[in-house]
Amino acid sequence: MDKKQLPENATPAEGAGLARAKRGLPVTQRSVVRVTREDLLQADKVLIEGLEVFANHGVYPAENELGQKFVVSLTLYCNLHDAGAEDDLDASVDYGAVCHDVDEFLREHTFKLIEAAAQGVAELLLRRYARVLGVRVRLEKPWAPVGLPLHSCGVEILRVR
Repeated sequence: MDKKQLPENATPAEGAGLARAKRGLPVTQRSVVRVTREDLLQADKVLIEGLEVFANHGVYPAENELGQKFVVSLTLYCNLHDAGAEDDLDASVDYGAVCHDVDEFLREHTFKLIEAAAQGVAELLLRRYARVLGVRVRLEKPWAPVGLPLHSCGVEILRVR
């Protein structure tokens, strides 16, 4: 078996970087994109409001057995300059695809807490859509078993790369 050799004069740190680069991995942590909340203030946004999903999430067994309606609203922070200038969907984020991905994710997984469901949605979108710098997920539960009249209960989280 032929072993790949690093250059003789490579330091251990350089050698590790070279090995990572050959595998297509970031050479250093600084090579990984880091987005700040300030970056999001300057970013464009794709907005999805009021996506209704019927899924099985909740602390109580009946919620998981019967299911209930959830309402998802998303803000996807990204750069839409090229999409607008070129009138090209490939330079944007396809909100139709995002809606279907979120619907499928929430129907296929079961969480006790909507906080965990929102976290899962955020992670999915950041993993699947490279153009998304950050995502705000608002997940509401209009039929929350509170025992009092209310419009909905929910959470809103912000996650960045």
